[in-house]
Amino acid sequence: MPKKVLIDSHVSEKQSKRALNALLTHAIKEQEKKAEQHLLPGKEQNIWLVITTKQMHPGKNMKPARIPIVHPLVDPRVSSVCLITKDPQREYKDLLESHQIRFISRVVGITKLKGKFKPFEARRLLLKENDLFLADERVVPLLPGLLGSKFFQAKKQPIPVCLTKKDLKGELERAISSTYFHRNQGTSIKVGILSQSPSQIIDNLKTALPVVVKKIQGGWDNMQSLHIKTNSSVSLPIWSCDLGGGEGGRWDGLTAGASSDEESGKAGSEEDTGTDGDDAEKPKGKHAVMEALSTAEVTEPTKGKKRAAEENMDMPQRKKREKSSQHRGKSSESRGSKKSKTDTVVQDPPPTSPPPPTVTPTTTTTGTASLSTMPKDELKKKRSAMGGERKKVKMVNSILAAKSAKEAIVGKKRH
Repeated sequence: MPKKVLIDSHVSEKQSKRALNALLTHAIKEQEKKAEQHLLPGKEQNIWLVITTKQMHPGKNMKPARIPIVHPLVDPRVSSVCLITKDPQREYKDLLESHQIRFISRVVGITKLKGKFKPFEARRLLLKENDLFLADERVVPLLPGLLGSKFFQAKKQPIPVCLTKKDLKGELERAISSTYFHRNQGTSIKVGILSQSPSQIIDNLKTALPVVVKKIQGGWDNMQSLHIKTNSSVSLPIWSCDLGGGEGGRWDGLTAGASSDEESGKAGSEEDTGTDGDDAEKPKGKHAVMEALSTAEVTEPTKGKKRAAEENMDMPQRKKREKSSQHRGKSSESRGSKKSKTDTVVQDPPPTSPPPPTVTPTTTTTGTASLSTMPKDELKKKRSAMGGERKKVKMVNSILAAKSAKEAIVGKKRH
């Protein structure tokens, strides 16, 4: 029997080819269906290597890890490449010409991003016109705020390059012919495109996988599974770790039920250390409260929590009502005493212009003591009736006062 060919001594090449062939046939069929319905061709889909780890080690790192591949995903002869540089922009255009670099189709400076490409429409056109973005590593921290979230959603975030190297052409060529691993944004890596053949994608997978595993903390011991997928397809497995608890397995180093055994052992030791007799210490805290409640005699029926809470809520309202009724009684008594005093005092003769007639509200025979002893419903009705009478009296008084004022003005005009 032929030996199994393994990629990086773990992944079966035969299984990878099977999954890749199935994925490509499905993607081509879906593309043909879309071509029948749509006039313009859609965006070319990528082949992604999806990595699942046992433990995640997230970290904020703007610089992606460079992964070399045999067959580049971007061809500068067909695709456009944009370079984002520091200011002045003209200096870096001259630098590219001096090194005879012809595969960079556009150079954009920071001032251009802040000015010309500040509107959303201009940035959207820049994103659509270019297939790959390179950026000077000195300006990479400024780019998320200047470019916006659309660049990162389209997976076209700029790739940092060093523009101060002597071999500038080689640096830019290596940047274009590599794929990238964004460790802080997930564990998916482009290893091919749909237009490439299965053998080219397998070659890229063979060169990229060992480098990717070295970039992950823990290496193969931290790897759980590997899948491949397109932009819109399901993921097909090509490798998975042992799901048992053996060496290198999914649950290696983790033992189930250890914590529960320790807790039960602690509880048993506490029960064994308990003492009886007169010299034993009295229980403290919660146990003492529970014993006191169990031995105490119940003298009065206890109220429910809900009922007690309602009574406590009603207490301040009752007090307010009693105070308001007492205050009203005192104020009515003081008004009565003031009226009796004014009746005994001799009043001055009335003025020449007669005052407007006033309507006095009808007083009720019930006193303040009877109001306080009335039921709530009757008391509310009585107060509402009294309030309505007072409003009517005020309206009549205001109308009479307006009439008298009008008559006075008319009389002055006649004289």
